[in-house]
Amino acid sequence: MASKFRIVLVEPEYEINLGSVCRVMKNFGQKSLYLVNPKCDKAGFDATMFSKHAKDVLQKATVCNSVQDAIEGCELVIGTSGILSRHKHSLRNPLTLPVLAEKLKERKKTGEIALLFGREGIGLSQDETDACGLLVTIPTSRSYPVMNLSHSVAVVLYALCQIRLHTITSAGANEKKHLKLVFNSIVDRYASSLRNPHKIKIAFERVLGRSLVSDKECAALLSALSHAKKELEASRP
Repeated sequence: MASKFRIVLVEPEYEINLGSVCRVMKNFGQKSLYLVNPKCDKAGFDATMFSKHAKDVLQKATVCNSVQDAIEGCELVIGTSGILSRHKHSLRNPLTLPVLAEKLKERKKTGEIALLFGREGIGLSQDETDACGLLVTIPTSRSYPVMNLSHSVAVVLYALCQIRLHTITSAGANEKKHLKLVFNSIVDRYASSLRNPHKIKIAFERVLGRSLVSDKECAALLSALSHAKKELEASRP
């Protein structure tokens, strides 16, 4: 049984691509499609024609006004990028598909994973990238790195739908949120002597996202950081 993913297309422009994405999704046993502010008509002639025998995926696609609405309820959000230079100033380190697949193998299916694909012309914005726990890239020619939308979806699903999930339980959203709050409070305690406290907080959040921390690992980290936080508060003048 293939792993299940939520495919999120941000502002898709062309009906041909939209229909082709639906066809690819059905090839790999995927049914959950979300469209963020689509610029094309999901009921259009080309979208319907190019979806072939995946018209049910197209017809049931959920239309949303924002990325936040589209990823609501997902345990993990994975963004895609074809141009790595876009992330050189944002503390992001896009993974290749084999590396991502290995990370996901250590995760038990406890929640839905969203795969976020950007606009055909400009990809994902910085804010949309920031909403992703992980970024993935497909190594392509430097002279022409950006793939067609439906081709990208096909390559990503081919790599990830082979995964058989293990028995490690991922930390829940509330657990990770609590861990980040405790860490951030410690950073705030030393903010005056740190060069860029905000950047440190972002770095910790990104490391937490890339690691796919388990519930036991999260509890262990939280225990240690909580003790440190209490000692710092007790020693405060």
